[in-house]
Amino acid sequence: MEKLTLNATETTPLVNFDPENGLLEIEGRIIPEDVSAFFSPIFNWLENYLPDKEQSTTLRFCLFYNNTSSSKRILSIMKKMDTLFLEGANLKIRWEYEEGDEDAIKDGEDYKSLLKIPFEIVKV
Repeated sequence: MEKLTLNATETTPLVNFDPENGLLEIEGRIIPEDVSAFFSPIFNWLENYLPDKEQSTTLRFCLFYNNTSSSKRILSIMKKMDTLFLEGANLKIRWEYEEGDEDAIKDGEDYKSLLKIPFEIVKV
């Protein structure tokens, strides 16, 4: 499967989905004007993503800010990964936050409570 890379902008994060190296990461701010247009290539890529059950894959989030409509789509991404995990894929989610960012910690805890996939919340 081809790698998906979307460069960061002032309103959108870096997206680096590299299945060969077992890393799917989203890092930065998510406040796009057109949320559907931003997330469309991500969801299209995920629809075709079938992880190698032998390889460990980490979905890494390091978000400095995200709006409500983006939060809903982040949860959709996590639920997709949760489904693959429940089907036997070797997946985990790593939620990173900066020291003192209580909102990010709470967001991570909220997401974690809704999923079965291994989910770590890590200060960076």
